[in-house]
Amino acid sequence: MPIHRHIVTLVTVLLMLPVLLRLLPVGEAQAQQKPMRIGAHVYLDDWWAKHATPENRDFVTILKAHTKSGRIEALPNDRLYRQYQNRKLDCILTGGWPHDDPQLRSQRALTFEVRLFTLSDKDLSTQEEILVGRMKQFPPPSLPLARTMVDWFPLQNLPQGFDLLRAGRIDALIADPSHVLNAPDNIHHDIIPADLPPLKTVHVPLICHDTKHNRNFVEMLDRGSLMESSRLQ
Repeated sequence: MPIHRHIVTLVTVLLMLPVLLRLLPVGEAQAQQKPMRIGAHVYLDDWWAKHATPENRDFVTILKAHTKSGRIEALPNDRLYRQYQNRKLDCILTGGWPHDDPQLRSQRALTFEVRLFTLSDKDLSTQEEILVGRMKQFPPPSLPLARTMVDWFPLQNLPQGFDLLRAGRIDALIADPSHVLNAPDNIHHDIIPADLPPLKTVHVPLICHDTKHNRNFVEMLDRGSLMESSRLQ
């Protein structure tokens, strides 16, 4: 009788094995879909998406699909880092993590071609010296203005740069065109790209706290698995 029960149990397990195997990927996918909070120092909303490259737009769409709020939270630079350090944010999009402690970094990244922007009535090439605003976490790039002395002003975010530019406190600022075009409640018609070539290409990875869930999330992001799951939602 005991042998008979063992045989019945073994047959039952073998019959259920295909079902159990099919459930494993579902369990993994559900684990990856744990709601997250992701922050950035610029707006990455629907208006920005209209002017973004397809690659950047897809990347942000994937991240939004896995957040609690369905959006990436835009915060001033210092507050962004502070909330991340206090673990109120799971991940941040930034190209300049200022600390030595280990963090997870995605291989996939937002890619921005930054340019110099100024007011439409200002000719930078005629200025002997200019003050240029830049996001404080990025090092200043070289500018093709050989005869102009350049000083730098560190910005907390781009709205601060727009305000300082209009107030005459700075002469220009460095930004990606999609972020200048992305202006909640205010289109910046008076702020235009300077008549200069693009300055450099900046890659902004996703940086996350090193946890098991976040490691799985970043690995699936880099493999493209999250892209497929987002399209099925």
